[in-house]
Amino acid sequence: MTTTNIKSAITNNNDAVITEIEIAAPPARVFHALIDSAQAQQWGSSEGFKTVLWEMDPRPGGKWHWISREVKGADSNKDYDHHGEILEFDPPRLLSYSWFANWHENPLHPTQVRWELTPTKTGTHLKVTHSGLAQLPAACQAYSQGWPGLLQALKTFLAK
Repeated sequence: MTTTNIKSAITNNNDAVITEIEIAAPPARVFHALIDSAQAQQWGSSEGFKTVLWEMDPRPGGKWHWISREVKGADSNKDYDHHGEILEFDPPRLLSYSWFANWHENPLHPTQVRWELTPTKTGTHLKVTHSGLAQLPAACQAYSQGWPGLLQALKTFLAK
């Protein structure tokens, strides 16, 4: 998948991956795609991974759960389980949640994902910050490769 107009970087302290993209859709439309199960299952799947579960109780304190299954390669049929709790919920500007993943070096170490949506003349500037990664160097590297593709998939989905 080609990623266009995506900025992604690991912070100097190796604690966060920050990824930004412009999407030609209003913030309310982008935000809804982030929290709606049916939509997230579509844009959250790719050639290599299929979303087999996406649940979110979109409110402060609500829980979320995402399982993606690898469909190609040596780890075919391996499930990647991600889950956590909604920390901030301010539609259509901000969504933040804790993030635990079964494949992290320490699956009990909490990280945090923060989605910031800013209206622009042409749609939405989306900034995703995945922080708390300093103690998870392999995960930090993996997310620096993964977030751009996921945001491109969201952009492509919203362009349909």
